[in-house]
Amino acid sequence: MKTVALIVEHDTPDLLALCLASLKRFAPEVRPLVVRGYEGAEAHAVEIEAARRHQKLGDAEIVILLDTDVVILSERWLPWVQRELAVELAVGGLRHRGDVTQVYCQGHMLVHAHCLAMRRALFEDTNSFHATPPWDTAWQVTLYAGSASTVVVPMMPSPSDWPDRVGVYVVDPGQGPYWAHLGRGTSFRPRGSWRERARRLAARLGSHRAQKILSYQQDRAEFLRKGWEIVRE
Repeated sequence: MKTVALIVEHDTPDLLALCLASLKRFAPEVRPLVVRGYEGAEAHAVEIEAARRHQKLGDAEIVILLDTDVVILSERWLPWVQRELAVELAVGGLRHRGDVTQVYCQGHMLVHAHCLAMRRALFEDTNSFHATPPWDTAWQVTLYAGSASTVVVPMMPSPSDWPDRVGVYVVDPGQGPYWAHLGRGTSFRPRGSWRERARRLAARLGSHRAQKILSYQQDRAEFLRKGWEIVRE
């Protein structure tokens, strides 16, 4: 089944490079479609809508919404997606961080848009991908698909070789993880040398916000290191 991965990128070339390399290594049949967007869930949704409106997906039968802070970890991932979508409308992972409003919606488990595969018809028929607080870009996909979806619950806490904030998604425990999602990888990206120096100084002076951001950045760096280690094996 012809498959396209729609990737909205905003100022995260390091994460994008890893994401694309993992697709090339483990799912070379997937055609990546990278569109440039802006920061935030609503801006992300705008680019998804634009791709749909301008028919950029070609003749793809499966559409995957893929965030740059995702790394594919197994060649079993795509065959599993294709098998599930032979009988279901959508397949993906539960959000691994966030409050309950981002996990459930009207009695359904919300399939998060970081690595969400769906039949082309569902992508076309969904009313909107616009984020409607407190729900994100995939909530209408979830409601449309209803029970005809497969939702994978992430391993929490993450396995010891991944940072605790990373969601690791395992379909069959005997086969290892299929993908991993950093989460907030764009929000806590480095933002220039002078700003990072100021942040490190603020952290040393006791700023809890600066300390928190630096801890996220440390997890981000470790996610990149671990991801490249696997992709290059």
